[in-house]
Amino acid sequence: MPTVEPQDIRAWRAEQGDWSDVTRGIGRTSIDRDYIADVLGLPYHMAWAVEALRKADGLPVPTDHFDSIPFYSLCKGFFLPMSHLRPEKVGRIFGFAADEPLDVAGREALLSELLQKDVGLSLVSKLGCIVGDPFHGRPGTLKRDSLIRLLLSVQMKTRRQLLDRLTMVGDVAVLFAESRTMLRGDPQLTAAEVLEVLRLLPTAGRNLKFQLLRSVLQRCGKLEAFWLAKLILRKAGFGFEYQGPLLGRALATHFNVPAEQLTHAMALTDVFEVARIVEAEGLDGLRSIRLQPLVAVRPCLASGSAKNQKQFPVWVERKYDGIRFMLHKSTDSSGSVLCGAYTRNRGDWLELVPRLDTVIKLLPCRSAIVDGELYGTVVGLSGARPATVYEVFSFLQGDRTRPVNLRFAAFDLIYQDGHDLTQLPLHQRRDYLSRLVKPMEAMPLPVPFTVAEGQLAADQPDLNRLYEHFRNQGYEGIIAKDPNGPYHLATRDPSWTKRKPMVTLDLVLLGAVFAVTEKENVGTFGSYVIGIRGKDGGFVDIGDVAGLDRQRDAQVQHEIMREGLLTGRRIERASMSGARSGVELRPHIVVTVKFEGLIKDADTGEFRLRDPKVVVIRSDKTALEADSEKTLEALFLRHRVG
Repeated sequence: MPTVEPQDIRAWRAEQGDWSDVTRGIGRTSIDRDYIADVLGLPYHMAWAVEALRKADGLPVPTDHFDSIPFYSLCKGFFLPMSHLRPEKVGRIFGFAADEPLDVAGREALLSELLQKDVGLSLVSKLGCIVGDPFHGRPGTLKRDSLIRLLLSVQMKTRRQLLDRLTMVGDVAVLFAESRTMLRGDPQLTAAEVLEVLRLLPTAGRNLKFQLLRSVLQRCGKLEAFWLAKLILRKAGFGFEYQGPLLGRALATHFNVPAEQLTHAMALTDVFEVARIVEAEGLDGLRSIRLQPLVAVRPCLASGSAKNQKQFPVWVERKYDGIRFMLHKSTDSSGSVLCGAYTRNRGDWLELVPRLDTVIKLLPCRSAIVDGELYGTVVGLSGARPATVYEVFSFLQGDRTRPVNLRFAAFDLIYQDGHDLTQLPLHQRRDYLSRLVKPMEAMPLPVPFTVAEGQLAADQPDLNRLYEHFRNQGYEGIIAKDPNGPYHLATRDPSWTKRKPMVTLDLVLLGAVFAVTEKENVGTFGSYVIGIRGKDGGFVDIGDVAGLDRQRDAQVQHEIMREGLLTGRRIERASMSGARSGVELRPHIVVTVKFEGLIKDADTGEFRLRDPKVVVIRSDKTALEADSEKTLEALFLRHRVG
């Protein structure tokens, strides 16, 4: 009786010209992944990608779908030269000599070369490499702690050993490189298979993600593992923002279209969508990308401090401590109205704000995009005061322990009834905004709607006067804007500046957290645990403050060793990227810390400082002379209720 041998299956697969059905078993039985890898030459991550693509598109996946340059070649030929890694660091991590980092002209030339050259990657995949987003705008969900757990599954090391090593090398990507024994994997990964697996990764469950990444990592060499980690964490970008002029010029050259049109289109959507549209439709498709209601855009942001404003006259308006929203209204020919309330990150939060849609529908126009701030007031023992952004956010999330009376302050109008207003000067846009909103200010609305208050400042003393006025009312500060400037979408506008107060306290260092960074000017400690004198004579932890430069960091280290401040206990502090390890310190070193405001937890009563920074090390003060909790409470009371 004839039998089917592995070579027969491989021959059949070659004749098919696609991967159809090779990853499926009989009935509901799945084919063993080791069998797929050994007999069909299809690693687990590729078998999963084939099945995911087949389900998504409903079409066979050609056997050459993953054919491209090796991932190693992409890492060495593009990622490495575009990075700012010094030759000595490249030699230390990977063991080979490298050239000096490219200058601006060299980076632009290499970027253009990647876009123009056929390397077996789609344009969208290339852009994912350039901006460091292999997930193409979707959340990757994996952070540094997840990558530590992934390394623990392929190495005989403890979590403590990896965290200790991380504090020394400053980059989890280096740990990935150190986990591999060879410079490059064998057999080699293709760039297409790695990028395709990462693109599809957000659709997989948590455990499956680890299995897929383990499958990829085990086929990596040092260089490939390093950049795999960078891509997963979205840290493989090279400073090219979606609206970056260099990327805009390179794409304009690639598409042979005017750079101004392409840059404007990128501000209205993301670089991946622009690439897809222009690649399919050319210049006509680019013209179709325009500002319109219900299509989320990123707002204009302030970029500097108004303390040293140079250009006058300048428009000065109240700065609210709230949540930035772009309110959208769209009416069709039948009179049906749809609304949206988009955050800075383009998420629609309309459903989180009770009856905000009712207010938007009452705008006396058919369509509009209004830029403004959702803020609020709360009632305390001494009357009403402006709510903090944290109180507003908690209220929207369902916390009703401290009710917030929500309000909306509109400060710009960028679209109305089919007209893009972004190129008009600010004073004209505000005039249109006032005409639109003023009729609503007298209405009994569920969310009161008003135009943000402000005045023209003729000089710096005038600006200071307005700043003090708004601060005395309990608001965050001011925003200063060029009254003749256009509205720059998705940009930090240098003509928009802000001013908020800075307050200082003398606090004690209770711990030092090791730096996890590649920045050369950072010392051993990346942050410190800061404390204030408690009512019982001890010290109370009130958060973390960013570290110091090398010189002052060395001064702290010298003081720690001279005074014997190490208690011998290790600490771990949570951060946005995962747990960071450090050492506990005996209370002794006093530092002056400046900050923008105080946050008080409504449940626990604990204080935290907003945006704290170390000003100076107070060698003239002892820990017993540091500020106390009573000082903190008085400061909080003075700021909040006058």
